[in-house]
Amino acid sequence: MTDRLIEAMANLESVCEHIHLPVQSGDNEVLRRMWRGYTVERYLSIIERLREKVPGIAIATDVIVGFPGETEEQFRNTLRLMERVEFDQAFMFAFSPRPNTLAATFPDQIPEPIKKRRLQELIALQNEIQQRKNEREVGQVVEVLVEGPSEKNPKKLSGRTRTNKTVVFEGNPDWRGKFVLVRTTKAYLWGFEGEPISEEETPKPEMELLAVV
Repeated sequence: MTDRLIEAMANLESVCEHIHLPVQSGDNEVLRRMWRGYTVERYLSIIERLREKVPGIAIATDVIVGFPGETEEQFRNTLRLMERVEFDQAFMFAFSPRPNTLAATFPDQIPEPIKKRRLQELIALQNEIQQRKNEREVGQVVEVLVEGPSEKNPKKLSGRTRTNKTVVFEGNPDWRGKFVLVRTTKAYLWGFEGEPISEEETPKPEMELLAVV
């Protein structure tokens, strides 16, 4: 994550305002034992620069709890980081030993009940943060790339915003593969319900998605 890359994200219209930046843990000692090669402070400085240069950027992450030797306080440090950063999405896991890996040989493995409890607590916190963030975006007009019928309600369309969030709304099936302006009307953990902002906003030919070869 160089300054040059951040500048590119800020200045190139073709680059969407979304990034997946795994943190894994909010504790420096755990990161060291994971051989991650960065500190919490370094990670937070990248987040700060991203949000300064790309206002409204959505940030997703990966987090592992119960890494061998992780203390309760170290786990709490991860919760504190989650609260501070307020990720838009997080993929959260309990540590699982993999054959032929160094971590699998560590003697201080965390008992399964503790790992499960920590994971449940982490998920509950992230769900609260994610719901709160999405609710703050209700009423915004967003550009949506229409993917096709919604899996849960084929009578509606589903698409992705520039921040990689799902929006479900009523519309013309011919809009598939095109960009539509949609106002978000209701927030969920998974994304939003919305509505096209007017009949006049039917996608124009120049708004069609270009094929990537």
